[in-house]
Amino acid sequence: MSALIGGGIAVASGWTVERSRWKRDEQRHERDRRTALYADYLAALLSAREQIWHASRWHELPRDERVALARDSLRDFQVHPVRHQVSLVGPPEIGELSYQAIRRLTAYRDAVIDRANGGDAELQPVEDAFNEARKALSNGMRADLASLR
Repeated sequence: MSALIGGGIAVASGWTVERSRWKRDEQRHERDRRTALYADYLAALLSAREQIWHASRWHELPRDERVALARDSLRDFQVHPVRHQVSLVGPPEIGELSYQAIRRLTAYRDAVIDRANGGDAELQPVEDAFNEARKALSNGMRADLASLR
């Protein structure tokens, strides 16, 4: 009888240890997946922002080409598709922060296009607003990843 009880305890103990290891591995896998996705989204945002910045300052290019460079920036770097992935995988707060970042980047892009078309849009305030949104997003992503440890 005691052998049966001892065997039951051993099995239960083994199962508990294995389940704990599985949860740890699963959490590590999720953290790695989110880390890669968050890095991809930030890289896409910053690459698109860089293209918009070049469009705002590359005056040797004809106006139409600068407008096209700015207009196509979000598509060229797949910003929207990656944002949708972030929204699906991350918590709702990260989805909202990613949406705010893309809205600020779009405002910056629109100001650059307006200016290239002869408008008088001020670029620095909208660029600063994007940088603040990106910083808030990065901080939120760091907090989310830290919660998965």
